Amino acid sequence: MAICFSLVFTAHPVFAKCPEGFVPVSVLDSGGEITTGTEGEKCAKDEKAGSGVIYIINFVLDILTMGVAIIAVIGVTIAGITYLSASGDEGKTRLAKQRIYEIVIGLVAYAVIYALLKWLLPGFNT
Repeated sequence: MAICFSLVFTAHPVFAKCPEGFVPVSVLDSGGEITTGTEGEKCAKDEKAGSGVIYIINFVLDILTMGVAIIAVIGVTIAGITYLSASGDEGKTRLAKQRIYEIVIGLVAYAVIYALLKWLLPGFNT
């Protein structure tokens, strides 16, 4: 839980030092209208102003995607170990194959839901 909170605070800096409608950028960022903030930092025009909900949903979905990937890798690893240690036991082999099949179905279902969200929500692919 603490890791999630630390990711939120490190990934999304506070924008109070930049003028209204601007966000902090690094020196390497280029493009658009660049201005200087109250403490000398570089600020760029925020074309996505007012879409904070989309940022939050996108961040949550990124976390969920990482979680699904980690769980899928762990599940396939456990199923693979079960398959390798079956030693000719048809029940264990069938169980391992069934688990791998279910993991693949789950990944496909998640990919469809992810694609549907990308398509339905405006500005979601930012």
